[in-house]
Amino acid sequence: MIRGNRVPALAGICVAVLLVAVACGSSSPSTLTRAPTPSASGLSRSTASVGGPNPTASPTPTVSGTPEGLPIASSFPVVNNCDPKSVPDAIPVRRGIVAAASLTLHVPILEYHRIVPSAEAGRSLPGLVVPPETFAAQLEGVAAAGWHTITMATLADDLQAGVKPPPKTFVITMDDGWDDGYAYAFPILQQHGFVATYFVIAGRIDLSGFLTSAHVRSLVAAGDEIGDHTMSHFNLTGGSAATRQYEVDAAAARIAQVSGQWPESLAYPGGHENAQAAASVAACQELRIAVIEGLVTPQTPVASQTPGTSKKPSASPTPRPTEPPVLNETWANRFTIPRIRVGPGTTSANLLGELDRYQRAG
Repeated sequence: MIRGNRVPALAGICVAVLLVAVACGSSSPSTLTRAPTPSASGLSRSTASVGGPNPTASPTPTVSGTPEGLPIASSFPVVNNCDPKSVPDAIPVRRGIVAAASLTLHVPILEYHRIVPSAEAGRSLPGLVVPPETFAAQLEGVAAAGWHTITMATLADDLQAGVKPPPKTFVITMDDGWDDGYAYAFPILQQHGFVATYFVIAGRIDLSGFLTSAHVRSLVAAGDEIGDHTMSHFNLTGGSAATRQYEVDAAAARIAQVSGQWPESLAYPGGHENAQAAASVAACQELRIAVIEGLVTPQTPVASQTPGTSKKPSASPTPRPTEPPVLNETWANRFTIPRIRVGPGTTSANLLGELDRYQRAG
């Protein structure tokens, strides 16, 4: 649901002075042609906690508009605060009593990064690039086997309420907020009635190659979730407490400004996590769950895949695919939930085997 309205920025003003005509106009980032046109309504902006890790008062920036009538993400003031009142027109996270703190769930969570043809992937690590046809085949296989998706927010709901989701429930996550998650992945997800959680680097919304404000709004309208991936893909295991707060809180507020909903989940950039990183996430009261790096699915060799590039750095050693999964989907461990990394060499059979093994372990 989108609440609040915004008057679009003036497209141009022409002033004649001493017989000299001066023309001025405005520009906006391009959007993918496949993007549905969302509502032209925007969000009210909060002036609370403006600035970076050490906020200082600054003038309210001029709001630039997209062709869809939405404000550009960078035109919002920086709000370094997870208090829902700081972005009052965004839907806050539901609160409730934890009904079963001892409940353990066994819902496989898949980790993707880019769904894009290799020729369009630029310098991305080959092991993180899954061609659209491979992604489609993977999802076709799990859909045919009767699996269905929920978002990370729904998983948090279930943990909090003490509810076990139906068998063959899994989660799809996509890190970094690349625009191919909308151009290529989104149509494939919709073909199967699947939803996903997109972990977006908030400072890159509307930048070239990344999701636009319009994409974000369209994904939310379709039932997908926009999660926090920090403002700049910052390693939360380091830095000062103020910097970690900024990276987590300002990103959550920016996502609330753009999407109209406060994010409920976070993915640690690069898979780096430790006690202080988890504490920084837990301190943002709107975030209820966070994911780490986890198992790597068995890979079928791919000619274009360079040996050793299918793994991302992690704060702890990655277990071999033959080892049993770490099962810690509990309310107590909700800020260190593991995922299953999926690569371009993961066949449909590989993926089904991992999903079944993970759920059987419960």
